[in-house]
Amino acid sequence: MKERIIIIGSGRHAKVVAYNLISQCKYEIACFATTDNILETTFMGYPLISSFINFDLSYLNCLKDKFKTNLFHIGFGDMKYRKDVYEFFVNNGWEAITIIHPSAIIATDARIGKGVLIEAGCLITPNPIIGDNVMINTGSQVNHDNIIHNHVHIASGVVTSGSIEIGENTLIDNGVIITMNKKVGSNCIIGAGSVVTKDIPDGKVAYGVPCKIVRDNL
Repeated sequence: MKERIIIIGSGRHAKVVAYNLISQCKYEIACFATTDNILETTFMGYPLISSFINFDLSYLNCLKDKFKTNLFHIGFGDMKYRKDVYEFFVNNGWEAITIIHPSAIIATDARIGKGVLIEAGCLITPNPIIGDNVMINTGSQVNHDNIIHNHVHIASGVVTSGSIEIGENTLIDNGVIITMNKKVGSNCIIGAGSVVTKDIPDGKVAYGVPCKIVRDNL
């Protein structure tokens, strides 16, 4: 019998999480738990529990008792809120589950944290460190000796060259290329299609070819 998992969220990204989870054939979806007040009672044919708000510990206990599981995965993309919700669950005794699509190619020495999503067609080459609650979207490459810190979102079609580092809570948008030995700081946004040829410090929005800082990420 497969272990049951609760997906937190009920939007477009939750559908992506569910697709990869079902493809992995390792876990069964117990329910979706949404942060919104809605009238629906199901999502994708599974129970939908609404009104998860205000970090209510009694709500977590009700979920655990009702569905007989403490396994979860974050199923929405909002970067700052993802971190808060993830840490709330983990700090209250829940276990974050990593989901890897079976078509992803992953080096045997890759160190992958908890609550990570690695989608279809991804390539993870030797000796990277990938932190907790990281999203690596369809067709992206994380190359050798990368360090990807917690709560990073790597969008579709990204290529991170060897020996790069990406700081916590940073978004690398679609199609970005990060060249060898570069560092992107924490709390950054790197715009779609950019080519990062210089280090980007913490808390910046940057884009272009080559990638340039345009403003602070407020």
